[in-house]
Amino acid sequence: MMDAPSESPYRHARRAFIAACEQAHLDTVARLNPAKSPDGKPLFMDCAALGPRDAARAVLVVAQAEKGSAILTALLQEGLAPPPDARLVLVHALDPAAFAGVTGDPAWPAAMLEAEVTEDLRKVRALTVLPLEDGGPDLLPILTAKLPKARITILPAAANAGTARDRIAAFLAQ
Repeated sequence: MMDAPSESPYRHARRAFIAACEQAHLDTVARLNPAKSPDGKPLFMDCAALGPRDAARAVLVVAQAEKGSAILTALLQEGLAPPPDARLVLVHALDPAAFAGVTGDPAWPAAMLEAEVTEDLRKVRALTVLPLEDGGPDLLPILTAKLPKARITILPAAANAGTARDRIAAFLAQ
């Protein structure tokens, strides 16, 4: 008898992120990527947000691959609660095609990030971006184009959930 194929790292990470969001009573928005995973199934960038939509300040936390996904999921499992005047937006698998190891449309992640900013961050005047891995795309031009009046700070990538939590808390305490 053959063993069933194991779940891909992308699929496992996505399932864990969505489960953590459900446990935290957060809705997720899934954006369908045109590429297919090696198993032929669809790929998604998933986002969740906490705090008021009209907040003037926010933290955007971006996971690209397995390491960032694990940090994002750990943050959710530990509990996140921005102050009443701030928004926290979590992006899982900014480029799900790259996460799944397939070639995708290189313009897709930027377009989807623009859509997410329009939906969840349009009133923001102070934005801190926390990448959870090194080597991702340069997010500043995308964010500056969509939020021309905002002061945008991009932090160094967080190495683990503790560092990510500390950086988020530092910004939100301002």
